[in-house]
Amino acid sequence: MGGTVRILNRFIGATMLISLSLLVLNFLLLLIWVSTGTVEESSPAAVVRNTAEGLKAANDGYVLEDETAALLDDQQVWAMLISSEGQVAWGHSLPEELPAHYSLTDVAKLSMSYLMDYPVFVWEHADGLIVIGYPKDSLVKYQHILPTDWVKNLPLRALLLLIGNLVLVLIVALLIGSRLLLSIRPLTQGIQALAADQEVQLEPKGMLADLAQSVNHASSLLHQKNASLKRRDEARSNWIAGISHDIRTPLSMVLGYASELEEHHEVPPLQRKHAGIIRLQAEKLRTLVSDLNLVSMLEYEMQPLTPKPLRLAALTRQVASDLINAGLESSFTLEMDDINETAQIYGDERLLLRAMTNLVHNAIRHNPQGCDIRLRAELAGDKHTCRFIVLDNGRGIPPEELADVLELPFSANRKYARPSGHGLGLPMAFRIAKAHHGRLALSNGPGAGLTAELELPCLEVR
Repeated sequence: MGGTVRILNRFIGATMLISLSLLVLNFLLLLIWVSTGTVEESSPAAVVRNTAEGLKAANDGYVLEDETAALLDDQQVWAMLISSEGQVAWGHSLPEELPAHYSLTDVAKLSMSYLMDYPVFVWEHADGLIVIGYPKDSLVKYQHILPTDWVKNLPLRALLLLIGNLVLVLIVALLIGSRLLLSIRPLTQGIQALAADQEVQLEPKGMLADLAQSVNHASSLLHQKNASLKRRDEARSNWIAGISHDIRTPLSMVLGYASELEEHHEVPPLQRKHAGIIRLQAEKLRTLVSDLNLVSMLEYEMQPLTPKPLRLAALTRQVASDLINAGLESSFTLEMDDINETAQIYGDERLLLRAMTNLVHNAIRHNPQGCDIRLRAELAGDKHTCRFIVLDNGRGIPPEELADVLELPFSANRKYARPSGHGLGLPMAFRIAKAHHGRLALSNGPGAGLTAELELPCLEVR
């Protein structure tokens, strides 16, 4: 709904702006046309005034200045001087049909508008009245009598007219916009539904019917692709799960017979040693199959969770205890510091222990020369985030590869090949954090080593 309202607001604003611009443009054009049509130097008022000023008395007559005479000839204007007795005392290019004597009534008539269909204009002269006339049908003369109050209120009337036009434009824009909104609203709702991965089926109608059909087509294609991807992901996950299940039985037999041969005292020492190697490799294979199956389930969000309240400090101690009891080499030191006893989380204990153990194993596996490892369980300052942190002073990870190591080993998003190991430990921890609405952040230490922070939402603080 918000998108359609914004579209309507923009449409109304654009309509009003365009209408106002057109109104101002028309007003400017009108002023230009009026000003070009009534040039001061060639206007009838200027011509009759110049004629009255340029007509001088001479011996037994009158003489008109050459410049004024040229102006009259150029505009095809005739002129005459009517004396106070009504006689034509002087004339210039007078038509033959004009009389030579005028009464007071005739003068009153011609001073208003026309003389025998000639548009005429008058001006006072020292010896009478100057009259100039333009060719017939060359000018149109109108006389308007306006009340003084009306003229005084003209600016206010113009402002009211402008406001009325703007209101009219707004009404028209609302009418047009409302019709457009009826067509746009289903489209915006359909696009929002597409963004939410929902199937859309709009009814094509109105001026945007073609766009509605395009949205329907896009929705159908996305639905088909999503269904195809879901079937493919389920098939891949089921295939991995099936392979994992089928491998467990022969692996169990291999492990059982290898352990029996390794522990049987009647078997020669060399064969017992070979049996131990077979057992170790089979255990690695079993771990790899289990990791692959778990990562696949996490990747496609098919791994069921059994969450419960957990104390982060207790999980941290259990991880450290398991590593020490498994026989940590002397080249590694494992310490715990900054253990917050109040931090509680809500999650799957088995998966979280697996993720935390993977982070510690990553520090051990990639620092074969040995390093110091520290474990922390912290509560963020906002009291909403718990952190399990693993710090080591080993060789770390090149900065350009930090994001890469969280991708699956054979993912298309990987840019660098995995130098050793199957590379499922960190991607698994990353996906376990994501399944718990948390995140895994990797960074190199200020001097050396790697810092891995597993952030999880807090359950409560007691």
